[in-house]
Amino acid sequence: MSSTQRLAGIIEIGPGGLVLKSDGGGTWQLENASAARKLVGSHVEIVGQRCGFNGLVCDEIRVPGEIRREGLKLRLEFLIAAALVAYGLYAIAIALITTLG
Repeated sequence: MSSTQRLAGIIEIGPGGLVLKSDGGGTWQLENASAARKLVGSHVEIVGQRCGFNGLVCDEIRVPGEIRREGLKLRLEFLIAAALVAYGLYAIAIALITTLG
């Protein structure tokens, strides 16, 4: 995968699945775009990663002018780091209790 793309256009159904007919010209094959099925025929803005010649792995699809709701995004790296810190604190607490107790 390569650079992040911000595109606007109309979602249509193509021979290989959903495609975006870009306002600037060109057609992009949409990957990971199950949420876009309900937006077929609509003008949308898409943020995603370019994949191959004309593939686009969708990170975000929205209708222009729509208020964006920021969801809670928990990244796996942060969850793993938090779990390791919690485990370290737990191990220290248990070590202190067993040596003092």
